[in-house]
Amino acid sequence: MSAAAHDLGAASGVLAHHDYPDGLLMSRALPAALIDTLRARLGDRARPGESLARYTSFRIGGPADVLVLPDTREELAHALATAAAFGVHVTLLGGGSNVLVGDGGMHGVVVKLGRGFARIDWNHAAEAERESARAGRRGLGASDGPPDESISIQAGAAAQLGRLARAAVAHGLAGLEYAEGIPGTVGGALFMNAGAYGGEVAHAVESVEGLERDGRALDLPGHALAFGYRRSALPPGFVVTAVRFRLRRAEPGQVRNRMDEARARRTAAQPHGRANAGSIFKNPNGDHAGRLIEVAGLKGARAGRARISERHANFIVNEGGARAADVKVLMDVAQRVVWERSGVWLEPEVQLVGSW
Repeated sequence: MSAAAHDLGAASGVLAHHDYPDGLLMSRALPAALIDTLRARLGDRARPGESLARYTSFRIGGPADVLVLPDTREELAHALATAAAFGVHVTLLGGGSNVLVGDGGMHGVVVKLGRGFARIDWNHAAEAERESARAGRRGLGASDGPPDESISIQAGAAAQLGRLARAAVAHGLAGLEYAEGIPGTVGGALFMNAGAYGGEVAHAVESVEGLERDGRALDLPGHALAFGYRRSALPPGFVVTAVRFRLRRAEPGQVRNRMDEARARRTAAQPHGRANAGSIFKNPNGDHAGRLIEVAGLKGARAGRARISERHANFIVNEGGARAADVKVLMDVAQRVVWERSGVWLEPEVQLVGSW
């Protein structure tokens, strides 16, 4: 039930790669001119050889050829256009909550959106609140407005989904209360169609803003994303920069109660205090991956410094110093043993990316 780690049109929410023609060389040793061009614009926010472990919720991952952290659409467009000009692929790393980066790191240019993409615009919600209050004073109806009134808000792709959900509830808006404890960013949640307890991002998306692989702007209506279970259909190479949500006005107490209930369920069921990437496998139709792994007797199984959680078997935790290879061993064991015992092949929800 985790949000993605990517904000591109392929991840992983996760993460996604830009694909270029076969004739363009993808070299581990990036051209010095590429690094110089990125650093001329971004300064120390273009970081060759930067370890990605600190940028993932698993606290696992080798180095990026170069990590760039743009704060504006212009900086992001520059990074994308530069990579395209040099024929180097780009991977977008979102909140890093639903991704396992290989111990060998990531080739090419890795982009992580900076704080400039974490803003939330509440202008429409604030105006609706003022109008509703004015109507209440004139005796024209309850201050909460009619039950079907909807409000449009915009969140940057790097905004934390849980923060957005809590703020929406504080504004008396329904539609994201299930997401209060889902880790990761709005962009990653969009890519993976993150959800829990009967809710999912697809139900609230009105439109998406972003950039194409060469840095050109492109806006998409929500219905164009063809959402499915833990996936959306973003164009290849598309980088999400902001998402517009349409939420419903609702009685604040009821919305808060639903959010509190989701939080309590998540707190009771999921592990805490150890680095993890959220749900490791997707739930198969009519069943739960955690139940299948538990009945296979794998709770507490270890590989190196990684362990299948005793609290929730669909979580693998990093006990400190775990490698991506350790986690992959446990995933492979879970898939094999569950298949042998239950005849179900578990499909990963966490995205495995990078060099192994």
